[in-house]
Amino acid sequence: MLGERVGTYEIVREIGQGGMGAVYLGERADHLFDKQVAIKIVKRGMDTDFVLRRFARERQVLAALDHPNIAKLLDGGVTEVGLPYFVMEYVEGASINQYCDAHKLTIAERLELFRHICSAVSYAHQNLIVHRDIKPSNILVTEDGTPKLLDFGIAKLLNPPLSAGTIDQTGTFMRLMTPEYASPEQVRGLPITTASDVYSLGVLLYELLTGHRPYRLKSRAPEEIASAVCEQEPERPSTAISRVVEVPANGDADEAHPRALTPH
Repeated sequence: MLGERVGTYEIVREIGQGGMGAVYLGERADHLFDKQVAIKIVKRGMDTDFVLRRFARERQVLAALDHPNIAKLLDGGVTEVGLPYFVMEYVEGASINQYCDAHKLTIAERLELFRHICSAVSYAHQNLIVHRDIKPSNILVTEDGTPKLLDFGIAKLLNPPLSAGTIDQTGTFMRLMTPEYASPEQVRGLPITTASDVYSLGVLLYELLTGHRPYRLKSRAPEEIASAVCEQEPERPSTAISRVVEVPANGDADEAHPRALTPH
């Protein structure tokens, strides 16, 4: 698709792949001014009814959100060959864990980044949207230190008007989730609420503070995931950190970590 025109933009290169589409870097085709965007397009051959509904869901979710730490929807439509697409702001950066490590951020600096993500998630919840897939790769931090929450592809809409015309197949979305960051109710296939995102934020914070996730999974077998997430007690962040670096005696890492990992 390189060089093809999508709306007012021309595709420059592919920057990512997903289960239902590809993401491309685009630039203004008319060159009236310089602007780079991210263009997400449904893959040829993947335009099943379920994928099209899921794509429409993500586009509607993004249209309802306007927050400085959430990547913004700019436009949308259908390509000349009938493939749905939407245009978003292009976020150039590193995943939040890679950014923290590359810049050797202190606990306080990591918490400040995390606070911005909590603000974005809280804003989504106020708009009755549950992200359902909070993880480092879905949070990019720009060079100037601004974190952006991405990929609402499996978000759950709690607002009936917003969810009209969409579907929510729990079994299918369980297969799409990222088990290492999933909440107990997600791995059990139970109803999802905003508490599920809070749990995933707890897993993310644990990783930002310690360098690894609270649960060690040998495989992605459903029974092992359920056992680890629902039954294992994560070790205290200060204990995990102490294997790598010296932890201050005041237990800052433990104080910084919320009670989000308590199973619901």
